[in-house]
Amino acid sequence: MNFKIIEDGKEIVCDIVLTFRDENNNINYIVYTDGTKDENDELEIYASRYKLVENSYVLEEIENDYEWDLIDNMLKSKYKEIGN
Repeated sequence: MNFKIIEDGKEIVCDIVLTFRDENNNINYIVYTDGTKDENDELEIYASRYKLVENSYVLEEIENDYEWDLIDNMLKSKYKEIGN
């Protein structure tokens, strides 16, 4: 599944890697990629909070280490389940 973001006036198509809701803080998270690769030829992965505002999803920055650790653990769990 994919979605589009607008960055610097340019439309970018992104693929969703993972979405989940943290029940401890009642926040939704999305992990996604725009298909670019880093200097090691590895896929760039991004993460944001997201919420629905007036029938559109709005991405917000991750605010703290708890959230980054949560996202990291969810990704590890997902890839362990699929055997990667």
